Amino acid sequence: MLIKTMTMLMITLILTACASGSLNTAGKNGSGSKVLPPAGEPVQQLDDADPDDPYYALIDPADEPVSALPTGSIFNIHQAQSIYVEQAHFRVGDIISVKLAESTKASKSGSTQMNKSTGFTLDPIAVPGGNLKIAGKEVNLDLSQQQKFKGDGSSSQSNDFEGEITVSVMKVMKNNTLLIRGDKWLLINNGKEFIRLTGIIRAKDILPDNTVPSTKIANARIEYSGNGELANSQRLGWLTDKLNNPTVWPF
Repeated sequence: MLIKTMTMLMITLILTACASGSLNTAGKNGSGSKVLPPAGEPVQQLDDADPDDPYYALIDPADEPVSALPTGSIFNIHQAQSIYVEQAHFRVGDIISVKLAESTKASKSGSTQMNKSTGFTLDPIAVPGGNLKIAGKEVNLDLSQQQKFKGDGSSSQSNDFEGEITVSVMKVMKNNTLLIRGDKWLLINNGKEFIRLTGIIRAKDILPDNTVPSTKIANARIEYSGNGELANSQRLGWLTDKLNNPTVWPF
């Protein structure tokens, strides 16, 4: 009975893996290459990391419409910028360099100590004629109890990430904040490594050398990973991954 159950479970896991593989290839054509959406349409990030992901592609900025005013003046109020109001001079498609300087440290420690002691003494019971005796022995009691507990625990974690990546402005918000997005791919030996970044920055945080520190990015999404033989060797196989799932294999 146990062998039959294990056989059925293995068949189920294999069918699940095959189904997952068929779903992952749904966005590919007959030749196996990914089908990209038409240009100009809203795009979503691909499930798998790809250097040709249109979600991180550069945007070709469109020409701003010029309103013709029959006033005979060269001044155009629609393109004028006030010297008293701070406005971003960046436009969609401009590039900005981001200096990655992420450093996080966390530590936690705890200590617990408990000491408890209990004592009870019963002196011999005096009765007329002397102390109370049972079977020739005086009745007395001496009880003591002691409990001790001591526990210590500590945990620490630190991460450092430094680098630089150039991204492009995807959208200029009405409050002069900029939506930035970009990626960088490196081909090293038999694998590819990439850095991806997206977030929102203030135009005033951009330094004169056209750089901005990563600590000034709101809603930052920074991804550093890779694919290829080296990256695949660090990933669990599909069967091991399924067995590590407590929903599939709760034993």
